[in-house]
Amino acid sequence: MKRRTEITIERHSVTIIRTTGEPFKTQCKKCGVILKLDFGNMTKEEALAMAEKMDTTPRECPGMHVELGGWKNLYDLDDAIHRAYDLGEGEVLEPVMTDQAYVEKLLAEGKDVIDGGQNTVPELHLPRLHEFPDLDHIGFGYFKNTTHLFVRCDSPRGTRFYTREPKASSQAACIPA
Repeated sequence: MKRRTEITIERHSVTIIRTTGEPFKTQCKKCGVILKLDFGNMTKEEALAMAEKMDTTPRECPGMHVELGGWKNLYDLDDAIHRAYDLGEGEVLEPVMTDQAYVEKLLAEGKDVIDGGQNTVPELHLPRLHEFPDLDHIGFGYFKNTTHLFVRCDSPRGTRFYTREPKASSQAACIPA
């Protein structure tokens, strides 16, 4: 049976869902971000093998740091898998908000929302980030130009969006100008 993998990134958590089963939590040792994993119908041995595979790929933590050595030790995946498979610690996940619902929520809050390039909500006709002139990358996916900061705002499904804010109003948010 093929397993579909969906990765969902929330503002301070990540959910990796595999079709069925109960997800379990673990936490980044560096920044405290919560990681929820669900290995579906995998056996414990298959889950441990998947953790090994995850550890060989450099990844950006949702807590805004990059790990070149992968996540196995950083998130203590062996212990998390032990707790899930041997101790039965699991939970039922709530449905993940769609990109369209997320963007509509931001728009309802009065945010100026910019598409990060994937165009997952074409019906909303969002301007695209790279259509703005004189963009400078200032780290971890944030951008600026002469008048605005483009603040990274990932959807719960992991799609990158931005809010456009005048430079003066964003300085208090500790984003480098």
